Amino acid sequence: MAYRHDIDGLRGLAIALVVVFHIWMGRVSGGVDVFLTLSGFFFLGSLLRGAADRRTPLNPLPHLTRLIRRLYPALVVTVAATVVGTVLIKPPTQWTAIFDQTVASLFYFQNWTLALTASDYAAADATISPLQHLWSMSVQGQFYVIALTVVLGVAALWRVVVRRGSPKGLLVAVVVAGTAASVWWSIRGQAVNQPWNYYDTVARLWELLVGGLVAVLLVVLVLPWPLRMLTTVAGLALIVSCGFVIDGAAYFPGPLAWYPIGGALLIILGGNLPQGERATPSRDPVTWLLSARVFRRLGDISYSLYLWHWPLLILWLSYDRGAEVTLVSGLSIVAVSVVLALLTEKYVERPLRMASRARGRTTPAAQKRDALRGRPSRSARERRLFVRATALVVVAAVAGLGTVGWWTATSASRSAVPYVDSLTDPDHPGARAFLEGVRAPDDVGYLPSLLQVSNDLPVSTIDQCISDFTSAEVQMCVYGDVTAPRTVALVGGSHAEHWISGLDEVGRHYGFRVVTLLKMGCPLTLDASVSDGDDRLYESCEEWTPAALAALVGLAPEFVFTTATRPVGVVGPDVTPRQYVELWRALGEQGIGVLAVRDTPWLNRGRGPIRAGDCLGDGGTPEECGMPRERSISAINPASLAGAGIDSVRLLDLTDGLCDARDCPVVVGNVIVYHDSHHLSGSWVRSASGELARQMGPATGWW
Repeated sequence: MAYRHDIDGLRGLAIALVVVFHIWMGRVSGGVDVFLTLSGFFFLGSLLRGAADRRTPLNPLPHLTRLIRRLYPALVVTVAATVVGTVLIKPPTQWTAIFDQTVASLFYFQNWTLALTASDYAAADATISPLQHLWSMSVQGQFYVIALTVVLGVAALWRVVVRRGSPKGLLVAVVVAGTAASVWWSIRGQAVNQPWNYYDTVARLWELLVGGLVAVLLVVLVLPWPLRMLTTVAGLALIVSCGFVIDGAAYFPGPLAWYPIGGALLIILGGNLPQGERATPSRDPVTWLLSARVFRRLGDISYSLYLWHWPLLILWLSYDRGAEVTLVSGLSIVAVSVVLALLTEKYVERPLRMASRARGRTTPAAQKRDALRGRPSRSARERRLFVRATALVVVAAVAGLGTVGWWTATSASRSAVPYVDSLTDPDHPGARAFLEGVRAPDDVGYLPSLLQVSNDLPVSTIDQCISDFTSAEVQMCVYGDVTAPRTVALVGGSHAEHWISGLDEVGRHYGFRVVTLLKMGCPLTLDASVSDGDDRLYESCEEWTPAALAALVGLAPEFVFTTATRPVGVVGPDVTPRQYVELWRALGEQGIGVLAVRDTPWLNRGRGPIRAGDCLGDGGTPEECGMPRERSISAINPASLAGAGIDSVRLLDLTDGLCDARDCPVVVGNVIVYHDSHHLSGSWVRSASGELARQMGPATGWW
């Protein structure tokens, strides 16, 4: 097969789409999916052809050495530069998360870190990381190891057991089976948990495997001329239009991922020309276009350009948080990314990828020409570049990992949340500043500190007494006065859970126990839905809901403590879904009272969630980082109308401890209100426990 310059150009087109859509569109372009398919095409195709040839040694080390030499140096340099940029630009509140992703990126498990982040209560709205894009590199790295293990293992077994013929048919069958299994898993994952599915290596494998299959089965197929033109034009149209018509973050790597991948495969098939024929603008316009120097050069630097563009974009946005990406600023980011990619490709990638030349492999004619010109030989020049590139990578690795190691080793002393009784502390009155008019001094630091607040979690989260997004198990833990005969059941999702810090205090003081039945992102209703369209929340929430209801009836508490409202979308104001009211009525029929607490404002002004600690760390004031009251909270508690006539319901509302007449700031009484963008900090909730007790007393009739 002749060398395919158009496939180099296809890589260039893919990276151009990735960069453009990341910078200006804020959407998934499908370019990464094309990259994954091309990686499978080149790597798996070569691996399968070699393993099918009995003359080829089945030694994985040369493959791994080439991969490391090709991929790792540029990755190390880029990640190290991102660490430096993080320290210089990002607030310290974000360093721990970014440094965790640094380690994950360098050891190729970044995709799993992001998958867990998407499902983790403590970081459900994590600020975008400058290393987030490296999830795809982790998927590829894991794929390379899996492919080497399976393909070389099957080929070795064939050579030992069969001892004759070629295992090509068996290898292809194994890859086909793996592709089918991965396709099924990706379809299932999209239905069960799409945020996890997006980063799941198993769900992504088919995108690489199908490229390998094309490389060994169809790459020598030459289509007749009219069909070549049609397939390549159709393929180009699919790739370019993908990001405009499909929200890849919501659907990939499910069936719709065939849209960009199918386009790439059509270009690969249609670009295979008859022997001795060259592409021309009239007969093979797409193949000719992609073979142009500009696209091929973009393909050459595509890896480095992919590495650089995203950190530069995120760090620039962090540097100027109020700025929008304009045409000028976006082009500036592109220009800097291209320059850094060219430098990285020339001085890092190429010298280390061509390390064999640095060891002196050159022709006598080249040595003679260099001697006549009075300059060092080509091998000497390349050896010098190799040494410099190696030194740069080593320095970058030491600097990056050293910074991460220092920060990690000293993190415990910075992040531990001290317990301060805000009911008596004159410097940190918290909610009492609004509720009781207690004046907080201006010269006192916040509690928790900016580096501590993300760890100021509910005790039930720390005790792992809340079911995560994948578990349908009903977990019950007891707080408050654990020996008391009276019971309040705290039920629902994380916005019910964050009140445990106050309920625990009140329960111990007034003699009732608090039993938790909690699940992330799953407010308790009768049918696991909270929308007017009866849309279910997610699969494990549907499984958990009837079990939780049965456990609740068996527990027979005097009262259920749960949320009364929720925001419209994520930008407010709040409403009371009818499903909440239906649950209240059903509980009343069981003789169970309801303590329904109004939900809190969510920090989102239409440009994504605002983490309180990060915003304050960036120099924002408590009001700037918070929300206007009228935008996030309805003027009248919507639950008062929705729950009217239900005698078993008692409404609790602590909004006046969160908001003044105009603003809902992120700091009240020198206590940071939120540990992220919409979950209350344990310290603030404890500071509101006096008001919580004052409202619960008449509601329960217990004091």
